[in-house]
Amino acid sequence: MVFSTRVELIGFDSFGIRSMATFLETQDTTIFIDPAVSIAPIRYGLPPHEIELRRLNEVATKITSRAYESEVIIVTHYHYDHHDLGDLVPIDIYRSKVVFIKDPQNNINVSQRIRAARFLKRISGLPKEVKIADSSMYFHGNTFIKISHPTFHGPTPKLGYVIQVLVKDSDKKLLFTSDVEGPVNKDAVEFMINNPADLVIVDGPPTYLFKAKKEVSDPEIALRELARYLTSYAPEYLIIDHHLLRDLNYVEFYESLKPYLRKTKLLTAAEFMGKEPELLEAKRKELYEG
Repeated sequence: MVFSTRVELIGFDSFGIRSMATFLETQDTTIFIDPAVSIAPIRYGLPPHEIELRRLNEVATKITSRAYESEVIIVTHYHYDHHDLGDLVPIDIYRSKVVFIKDPQNNINVSQRIRAARFLKRISGLPKEVKIADSSMYFHGNTFIKISHPTFHGPTPKLGYVIQVLVKDSDKKLLFTSDVEGPVNKDAVEFMINNPADLVIVDGPPTYLFKAKKEVSDPEIALRELARYLTSYAPEYLIIDHHLLRDLNYVEFYESLKPYLRKTKLLTAAEFMGKEPELLEAKRKELYEG
């Protein structure tokens, strides 16, 4: 993709770990969205395989390197695959940075409020500045950053709220939805429609949990809302990853979207970066059997 300089998708589930770590360099600044990574402690009743653990550390190292380069860090919510308390990625990455954070007090559930308080205590004194990001707009030189109103992490507020991020650099725009789980909420889709972008990074629905866990996004609703979005606007690239890529059958969801794509290229984060998807978590049984 031709952004003004570069977009680097560093940690996504199509790389074999849990993350949406995204680094971009504009003409004016460097921005890291959600510099964190984690791994499923149990899948199919099995702990992480050593291959997954190696990948986890590899991605954490890359996140750390790019985060140190960044001038701006954005934290969209307080789940451990989106913000880190220093176990894998050193807390020192926040030193001297302008840090935009999901509001730690409003539109937030109890667990994330507790995590946010711990996080803010850990980074205290490190950032150049900490700003509440929800429903805001900022300029860094000619780079424009727009943050959405908080929207549900999925179909209900049970898992809390997330903020979406739009970055405009010259004539190119990137939209990062964070954990909208589909999207399945109309307000999340409205932000996408009202803020068209060339590169759109979406957290797809957790199809591997559907029908097995209550209050999980319905893939049919996600398909309907994405079809509504694609009918309204055709981004150059649409990346659907994260929760969806924990399912070996994720391509079925991709296939259902094909009639709506027009000129849009639908890719995993790995494919956008020129790599083959590696669904290590979804293949954990196979890793142990092999």
